[in-house]
Amino acid sequence: MKSVMKRMLLCTVALVFSAACWGQAPANDLCDQAIDLTEHLGFDIGDLQTTESFSNLDATGEPDLAVALSDIWGDDDSLETGASVDQSVWFHFTGDGHTYQLRTSACPGAAMYSNDTQMALYSGNCDSLELVGGNEDLIGFWGSTNGWWYSYMDVKLDAGEDYFLMVDGYNWDYMDSDDWVGVAQGSFCLNVMRTTNTEVQNACSGALAIDAIFEPDGAGLSVVGPFDHTPLGSGIGPDETAPITSIECWGDGPTEDGSVWFTFEGDGNAYSIEQDICDEDNWAYQWGFDSQMALYKGSCDEAVAVSCAEDWDTGNGQWWSRIGFDTEVGETYYLRYDGFHWTFNGMEWTANGAFCLKAYAGNINAVDVLESLDLEVFPNPTCDGRVRLNWDGAEPRADVGVFDAHGRQVDMILRATRGQGHPIGSAIRTLCAGHSNRRWSRIGAGADSTLTAHQAQRKAGPKGPAFSWGHPGARSLRELRRNLQYALPGIPLLLF
Repeated sequence: MKSVMKRMLLCTVALVFSAACWGQAPANDLCDQAIDLTEHLGFDIGDLQTTESFSNLDATGEPDLAVALSDIWGDDDSLETGASVDQSVWFHFTGDGHTYQLRTSACPGAAMYSNDTQMALYSGNCDSLELVGGNEDLIGFWGSTNGWWYSYMDVKLDAGEDYFLMVDGYNWDYMDSDDWVGVAQGSFCLNVMRTTNTEVQNACSGALAIDAIFEPDGAGLSVVGPFDHTPLGSGIGPDETAPITSIECWGDGPTEDGSVWFTFEGDGNAYSIEQDICDEDNWAYQWGFDSQMALYKGSCDEAVAVSCAEDWDTGNGQWWSRIGFDTEVGETYYLRYDGFHWTFNGMEWTANGAFCLKAYAGNINAVDVLESLDLEVFPNPTCDGRVRLNWDGAEPRADVGVFDAHGRQVDMILRATRGQGHPIGSAIRTLCAGHSNRRWSRIGAGADSTLTAHQAQRKAGPKGPAFSWGHPGARSLRELRRNLQYALPGIPLLLF
């Protein structure tokens, strides 16, 4: 299976002699030489295990496995007949029946060229490998510097089954890049984290009780998880037959992409729950940290919508969801957690992986209490992308959230200074004054900054906000909704 061609190095012998020699291949260069990592399985849920560093320097490739990986890895070979499997090393696990997240990463003393790996997991034996799945990047949209081109997989390892994990370096020779050339090689570590299998929680009837999330923990409330919500880990994925009621705020259709359900009992207090990485030392990864949530009360058969949440701050790439609510004593609540459904450049996928949930005291969505707020916005409407804010009180600075007509937060102006001009984020489109043809201003778009409404809607990506504008006189979402039929052109409603 292994190619016998290896990199030849010139070695100098003494002062006058030289000879050609072969670079030393890693000890786990071949499948049947896979290093066993089973000792890293079986730990408590959320207890991250990190291996020693491993190297793929002078490793050989696996051309026989290339075709099956062509739709998973991104470095097609020169003939575009399959992925480029160039310098791969192997690891082995004996499954224990639990669900895990596997991830390559940098670690002390390790250094990987371009921080770019690829992985594939197989079951069976080295003479008859069966592909389970694979991965290219944590997220290719983000840069290499912070390690986003390392790889991850979420998978259930069946008890007693042999699994073989292949890690390879990305081949930049088949990618038009000004920054990288050749095959990514160097050293890396493997992270292994056991996660909660949520196959049963894929329906409201199987909702997992998380009342412990509201118990005090240090200066705040608690964190629960990590939870898996992937096809290979928990057997869940997009379900076209699932109910989509009361998730209108979701920006992906909306579509149901393998929701995980939780339940808790109200105690009369106000709370907020958000997606979390778990903690800095034991962090779990979901693709792009991109989630959406919906909250219901009552029963699964007669659920009443309470709240809905999409991105926390789309304009700044903060795609995780955060939902706020006021609870009633003794009421049963159901929280629905889902990954965003992406379509991009002809490709389609779900933002899934592993996640934790974290609770805070107070309702982050409780904006109706701001009835007394006197917020002045000038100019209104704006066409140059800047507004000046003034408000009552002595505070010189404030964080100002920007909400659209549906109550969704679409931008955030951090540390706004009273009386000074502030730019509106590039994700916000505002209706320009003085344009009889109702053209929309797309802030920060350069030469393409003025579009017709139809053009703007066509250019809006899957994470774009609704094309709505707020009523300048409304000072709460309830007041805004009541006045929508009389709405005047202006920027989206601004609230603290």
